[in-house]
Amino acid sequence: MESQVNEISPVEVEVTVEIPWDDVKKDLDTQYKLLGRSAKVRGFRPGKAPRNVLRQVYGRQVKGEVTAQLVEKGLLHAVETHELQIVAQPDISSAPEIADGKPLTFTAKVEVRPTVTDVDTSKLTLTRTTTDIPDSAVDSEVEKLRQQNADVQTPEPMRPSKAGDELTIDYVVSVDGEDKPEMSAQGRPVELGAEQLIPEFEKGLSGVSPGDEAKIDVSFGDDHQDEDLRGKTATFHITVKELREKLLPDLDDEFAKDCGDYATLLEMRLKIRERLEEGAKRRADSDLREQVIDKLVETNEIPAPPTMVKQEEQRMVYEIVQMMQMSGGMGPNFGDDFQKGMSDRAERKVKAAILLGAVAKSEKFEVTKEDMDEKLASIAEETGKHIAKVRVEYTGERRGELESQLLEDKLMDHLLTKATITDAPAEVAKPTEDAKKSDDAK
Repeated sequence: MESQVNEISPVEVEVTVEIPWDDVKKDLDTQYKLLGRSAKVRGFRPGKAPRNVLRQVYGRQVKGEVTAQLVEKGLLHAVETHELQIVAQPDISSAPEIADGKPLTFTAKVEVRPTVTDVDTSKLTLTRTTTDIPDSAVDSEVEKLRQQNADVQTPEPMRPSKAGDELTIDYVVSVDGEDKPEMSAQGRPVELGAEQLIPEFEKGLSGVSPGDEAKIDVSFGDDHQDEDLRGKTATFHITVKELREKLLPDLDDEFAKDCGDYATLLEMRLKIRERLEEGAKRRADSDLREQVIDKLVETNEIPAPPTMVKQEEQRMVYEIVQMMQMSGGMGPNFGDDFQKGMSDRAERKVKAAILLGAVAKSEKFEVTKEDMDEKLASIAEETGKHIAKVRVEYTGERRGELESQLLEDKLMDHLLTKATITDAPAEVAKPTEDAKKSDDAK
């Protein structure tokens, strides 16, 4: 069996395979023998029909089956011989046909990983975000705990609503005069003054009491994420059903004890600060890893196999849809901008995987048994499970995923030691009104 490979592009090759007639004849004979044991041919007992009769009755079927088997063998031989890293099913433009006494020849186009022998890691200039946790950040977390531990009750006597109150409302929505049942709701809880509502709702629901009705108009910009709402005005006809006020606990040691394993309010604040600092460090480390990927992809220009990009894009979309469904939110708007963004991110991830794989190969990085044992022991300690149970859980595909993650961690640690890293303080991001309006429009 002979094969040749001609490069069409760095991610596509043309494979030509020639299988000698002797090999073809051998497989034909084997197939006819198998068929002859059970073939039913009129005028002959089962398994007794002569070869020439079998050829007349089943010749086309046998040749088709043998051709398929030989093509598979031929492609496998070519892949192994030329060490091709194929990423998609081969494309055979025209099916070969068996001709007596002649070799079977076919040509296939095959999508492959690009060959990357040298990855430039000399331009890894990175910026590490440093974050000092201000007292106000700790205060904000403490206030969240107060809100979560507040007693909620109906005011006696009843009074108009104000910031901090919780309302239960029903509303019917119309857009430019057309009713929109899918946007309407009953028994929806809202909280005033929590910076969760758009200004129109905050204003329209302030000073109301149970039984009151209100009409609130909300205008949407031409760039709203929902194309059906762009440039339109929605009218919310609201009925206030309930009003409840929060009674916040005092900030003292007893409150701290109620919130967790804290002896004093000071200890709770120190633990909160520690948690915020750990979170900031994790985000900074994650950002550094992303910068490494960006620099590698930017510095090393390589093509990404289209099939790998498409598969990665589908995986990313699936994960987004799953997350949205689990959180009870609406699915993403798959417009042109969304699709383009997903495709670009998928291409970046594919290129990064190829480059990191090349670094791992050149630097001879691998995940050892000791690495895996240490990680499994860490998982057991974090989850409180017995190590034997963790080992059972991490078998097959899950073990492969964990091994890939460990290898990536090793590679990242190695690349970060070669990088030039400059520390810079983080900028505090402020929430936008557009984000809140988008949520309250649903």
